[in-house]
Amino acid sequence: MPYYPETSVVMGLARVQRERKLPPGVVVREMPVNQRMEVEAFQPVLQGDVLGPLHKVDAAALVKKVTDPEQIASYIEVREGQHVEEGQILARKGRGRRVKTVISPVNGQIARIEGTEIVIQAIERSVEVFAGIPGQVEHAENNTVLISATGALIQCVWGNGPLCFETFRFLPEGGFTGLSQIDVRISEYRRVVVISPDPITKRDLAIAEQQEVAGVVAPSMPSNLRELALRLTFPVILTEGFGQRRPTEAIYQLLGSSVGRQAAFNAAVPDRWTGARPEIFIPLPSGNAMPPTPSVDRALAVGDRVRIVRAPWDGLVVDVVELPSMPQVTESGLRLPSARVKLPSGRIIAVALVNLELLG
Repeated sequence: MPYYPETSVVMGLARVQRERKLPPGVVVREMPVNQRMEVEAFQPVLQGDVLGPLHKVDAAALVKKVTDPEQIASYIEVREGQHVEEGQILARKGRGRRVKTVISPVNGQIARIEGTEIVIQAIERSVEVFAGIPGQVEHAENNTVLISATGALIQCVWGNGPLCFETFRFLPEGGFTGLSQIDVRISEYRRVVVISPDPITKRDLAIAEQQEVAGVVAPSMPSNLRELALRLTFPVILTEGFGQRRPTEAIYQLLGSSVGRQAAFNAAVPDRWTGARPEIFIPLPSGNAMPPTPSVDRALAVGDRVRIVRAPWDGLVVDVVELPSMPQVTESGLRLPSARVKLPSGRIIAVALVNLELLG
C-alpha cells in the first residue's frame, strides 16, 4: 500500500510558484500588478481593507427644488464601490465662490447611492500583501496573484511570522557570544540574517535583538521560547523544530554555498489548514534550462531522498533502497511498517515510515 510521508522541499535550484491572497474578511481595493510584471519581495501585489460601520451622508441640501433624478445624479462625483478619503468631495453644485459641496466624514468605500443619500462603509484598517519572493507575476485576477521564480528553496519547520529579504551569513567564531562582543555601530552582521548551526537560547535571541540583526535561522530552540519569539519583529526560523535538534546537513550545506547572497526569509507560522509554512528562498539564475518544480504530496518510492526525524539518526538524510511489504523489526525492537535505508556508512537499516520525511 503506498505511503505518503510528510514532505519538505530542500532543492538547490527549483522553479517556485507562490499564490498570494488577501486574508479572510479583507475586501480587495486594488491589484497594483499585472501579468508578466517583475516584482520585488517587498512589493505590494494586493491591497485591501477591513471594513467597519456604515455612515450615511445626505446631499439633499445641494438639490433643493431639484426633482429630476438625472440632474441630481450629475451633482454626485463618486460611484458605488469607489474608495474615498476623509474630506474628499462626494457631491458638488455650482462653481467658484458659490460652490456647495458635501464631503466624506471617513476613509471608506461607497456602499450604496440612492437618490441624494450616499452610504459609506468606513475602513477600520488597510492591508497589503507582499510578493514575498522576487519573481514574475504569472497570473493576476479574481483577487489572486501567482508569482513564479527560480532559485534554491528550503522549507523549514517553524517560524515566528515576519518576512525579510536580506543577505545572510553564518555566526562569527564563538557564536552568539562572539556576536555580542562586536560593536553594533560597525558590525558586519547588522541588518544581516545570521545562521546558527546550534540550537538557540533566550540569551541568543536577546543578543540578536541588541545587535540589530535582520533575522535568525537555527535548527531548533526550547519550546518555552515560542511566545518570546512571536513578539520579536525580525524573522526566527527553525529548520528542525523545538527541543535540542541537530541540523540537517543538506540544508546547511545549501546555505553555506550561497553565503553573502540576498534571500527571502519567510518565517510564516505553520498552519495546517492554509498550508502556510516557513521557508528560505535564494534567487538564482537558471540559465536556458527550466529547473524542476518541487514535487509534493506523492507516495514514497525506492530511490527517494528522505530525512530521518527521530533519534538516534535525527536530521540524517539517507536514500530509500527498499520498501518491504511486511512490517520490519526496527532499531527500537518494534515491528513496524518500514523502509530500508542506506546510512552514509553504507549500513542498511529499517526505519519506521512515520519517522521519515520526504525531501521533495
